[in-house]
Amino acid sequence: MEKLKEKQTFQLKNIIDTLLEATEHFSKLIKAKEIQQSIFIINSIVEGVTAIENLLNRVELKIDDIKTEKINKTLLFIAQEMEKSNFSKVSEITRFSLQPQLRKLQKFFQESNDCHANQKMIIGVYLDSNNPRKSYPEARINALVEEAEKQEVKLLFFSSADVNFETEQIKGDMYINNSWETVLSSFPNVIHNIGIIPRVRQSLTERNLRRKLPFTSFGVENKLHLPKKMLQYMKFAGLLVPFKIVTDESIVLDFVNENERAVLKPVMGKRGLNVYFIKKDKNHFIVQDDTKERRFTQPELKSWIHELTLQRGHHYMIQKYVEARTKNGEPFDIRSHVQKNGEGEWQITKIYPRIGNKKSILSNISRGGKTGDLELFLINEFGEKGKKYYEDMKKLSLDLTQHLDKIYGLVLDELGLDLTIDKTGRFWMHEVNMGPQSTYHEKERAVNTIGYAKYIAEKGIYLTNSSQHLTNKGQFNVRSTKLPWGELKKQTSVGMLVPEHGENKLAVACAYVAKYEDVDFFYFSPKDIDYDEMLIKGYFYEEKEWVPKVVSYPDVIYDRLRLRGVKGHSIVYQELEGIPFTNEFYGNSISKLEVYDRLTKTKLVDDVIIPYQKVDKVKDIFRFIEKFGTVIVKPEIGSFAKEVHLIRKVKMNEYFVVDGDKETYHSEFSLSDYLRSMIKKRIFVVQRYIDTRTKEGNPFDIRVHLMKNGKGQWSTVNIRPRIGFNYATIATIDNGGYMGGIEGFLNRNFPKSKNLKEHIIKAALNIAVNFEESYNNELSELGLDFAIGTDSDIYLIEVNVNKPGIVLYEFEVARSAIPYAVYLAEINKVEN
Repeated sequence: MEKLKEKQTFQLKNIIDTLLEATEHFSKLIKAKEIQQSIFIINSIVEGVTAIENLLNRVELKIDDIKTEKINKTLLFIAQEMEKSNFSKVSEITRFSLQPQLRKLQKFFQESNDCHANQKMIIGVYLDSNNPRKSYPEARINALVEEAEKQEVKLLFFSSADVNFETEQIKGDMYINNSWETVLSSFPNVIHNIGIIPRVRQSLTERNLRRKLPFTSFGVENKLHLPKKMLQYMKFAGLLVPFKIVTDESIVLDFVNENERAVLKPVMGKRGLNVYFIKKDKNHFIVQDDTKERRFTQPELKSWIHELTLQRGHHYMIQKYVEARTKNGEPFDIRSHVQKNGEGEWQITKIYPRIGNKKSILSNISRGGKTGDLELFLINEFGEKGKKYYEDMKKLSLDLTQHLDKIYGLVLDELGLDLTIDKTGRFWMHEVNMGPQSTYHEKERAVNTIGYAKYIAEKGIYLTNSSQHLTNKGQFNVRSTKLPWGELKKQTSVGMLVPEHGENKLAVACAYVAKYEDVDFFYFSPKDIDYDEMLIKGYFYEEKEWVPKVVSYPDVIYDRLRLRGVKGHSIVYQELEGIPFTNEFYGNSISKLEVYDRLTKTKLVDDVIIPYQKVDKVKDIFRFIEKFGTVIVKPEIGSFAKEVHLIRKVKMNEYFVVDGDKETYHSEFSLSDYLRSMIKKRIFVVQRYIDTRTKEGNPFDIRVHLMKNGKGQWSTVNIRPRIGFNYATIATIDNGGYMGGIEGFLNRNFPKSKNLKEHIIKAALNIAVNFEESYNNELSELGLDFAIGTDSDIYLIEVNVNKPGIVLYEFEVARSAIPYAVYLAEINKVEN
């Protein structure tokens, strides 16, 4: 911990140095009345001061005579005067207040940092999923190690699995005395990361590391998003080759018909893989993959496109073909590898032509191409113009790179620009690559990689990128809020994770129970999380009103969102990883087949499972009808009444079908046709029909709502009959039914069956225990639907792991939910 404090103290000093430089520049801009640039700089200064506050909190440094609140007040005064256009006052405050305050901080940390000046810097070389030594080319690793020795720094190679946040140590690989050793190291000064996948969420480990340490690299968007951004900012938009995203086969056909020649390539492609050249030839189309050709008719091409892109779920773009070939007919492009160096300035590491086989459409070296000296190549191809093209290409590389860096908030560290020149001398840009290949210039690359990492560490620069932020539109942002801070004073805090629509009667009930249990309680939605600052906008129930406050992460989470593992919601659960959840079940609705299969294997509950079968063909349903007379056909996943069918054979070649509240009669032929069209759309289950009806003939089922209590044991929260008023196969309130009291209902409809309620509860508890063991997931809540046959036998209809309905008994739910949440929190504290 002490080494980490020393390191972060060093970073604090460098941040302040940078802020002082920024205030000098800000002062000059104000004098020149360059308002837009002044606003940009003052925002950067505010972010820098916030970074200082965060670091001070992390290392728990107390500075008695200098407080960052004074600096924040000064910045507020500056902002107020800028709004009034009082620039002379702004200049005065900057010169006589802000700069002296920063110099005092600078002096304090200069003295604190002097004793650590001779320590060797550690640069972490990081890949999230795997140790970089297993993933990077050997030549690159050797070049990095050799250059690190020259620049007098240490390299620590590691992955997310090697990080221990509790001890703030990393178990990684270091090259020491001409051999590799596994060492236990404190956190490095800076992290160099390659292998970024654009638009993929950072892992929890990476996000936590970024909160503590400076990183060199951020990902930019894929081939689709970058052109859109360039068009948005207009400059250099003329370099873009016209393209369209493939969402339908007709887009490719229309594009080729219009342009006659086009290139089809994956949005997330690399190394020239899966790139196709399409050319129209009268009534046919020629598709070329590197050096192979295929000839298609229009229907054949349409089918091929569908299979390649749409059917497999791959994202492709169709792009105008730019003819760029040498005098010998070889395709070529120009790769410009640009990097930030040890001064944080952009430079061209290597710029070179990539020349392909004349029979190919590709120039990638990885696909058998060749390279050479760019200036000689251009002179040979374009004569005297080649010299100018060479200088123009170098200038374009740096100008374009600096433009892209500004678009992405000055956080890029290296790019591979793929440019070309057509036969008219026009320059084009094919694409931009992060972490480009450098097979033939690893040593040159390593010089800048190590140098820029040192620069980032020495300056204490914490880069953030809007495209990597975890904040979406409408996401809570602590920096811009004026909400008060909420104090968590109790021993345990419970946060209730809810959908975006906010509070409901259950939340109010939970607030009352939490007060009785003497725990802090608030609710929040995914939109209420500031992922960067690890804070929440929580809603507290005070004076019968919900009051929003800024609050830290809770000790335990009562999950009413229930979307773990569902696409689009993984970030919430990743972020809150490590905090116990009341529900850890993956997904939303579950497969009935899977549930029945698992429970059938359990002897304690297999007698309540209704005979069932997956429907592969229509004849599966007819076999069940012949065997049982009446069957239920329902979707494997989901429980909507309109999708559940009751089918009964009335007589030879006549079948009675109930679809919701719709009753129809079919012949065997028309029923077969109807069922065939139905099972084409999704998977269905056929099941024996249990005639579960009241004395009056109304359909019903018994809903048993189970939850875990304050001892971590399953208990019954509610048990009620759900009664319908027509021949509907599901008796729910939303299709005309109602819920009643269980004792009176059972006594009236099954007067000869004793202890029926107790039998139902026993069966429900057995199912809950076995279900949880079978799935090996922590659960806290289940809704079980039972049928009771004419013989008073109990049968399981459904298992509901999603949010079972709780209307009219929210308080009973809260009385189990909050004590169980407290139980989980206490167990977690003991284990940790």
